[in-house]
Amino acid sequence: MSSPEKPSPSGDAASRREFLKSAACVALGTCALAAPIGAAVIVLAHPLKSRGAPLPVMLTMVSSLALNGPPKFFQVVTERRDAWTKFPANAIGAVFLRRVGEEEVVAFNASCPHLGCAVEFRKERELFFCPCHNSEFKKTGEVRGKSPSRRGLDTLRVEIREGGEVWVYFENFKSGIAEKISTA
Repeated sequence: MSSPEKPSPSGDAASRREFLKSAACVALGTCALAAPIGAAVIVLAHPLKSRGAPLPVMLTMVSSLALNGPPKFFQVVTERRDAWTKFPANAIGAVFLRRVGEEEVVAFNASCPHLGCAVEFRKERELFFCPCHNSEFKKTGEVRGKSPSRRGLDTLRVEIREGGEVWVYFENFKSGIAEKISTA
């Protein structure tokens, strides 16, 4: 006994099947390409976050700074994030804070504007000192005497928030030049 022959598909059914196969291929191909194309658009439209604007960091309370007292040294420790990675908290620089009014604090970047060496405050002489080239700066941050530094210590924006929190907008500046230009 022979098996009954299957009727051949009609032209309409065959063309419909071919259309559905083609449509499924296009839909699956589009889905497969959507993820990498979307990621590329996000990367291009959203550059690295770790560069650009200064980083706001809460360092202390106003009440912990003596009015017109000597500047206090603070490490700036913060988490950083770029478009892909979150970095754990680590030191990104240092500042000196000096309280000059009831609710007014001045912040200086602790890097010498001459070559970027670490500056220290010498209480006995009431001045900032850079040991790399013996640069001296007044308590107000201005260059004192003859100095290879072409500008005073770099000031940073300070914001006193609710409850007396001292927030500093930390950033670094190019060294060795007279103008205060951010490295970001």
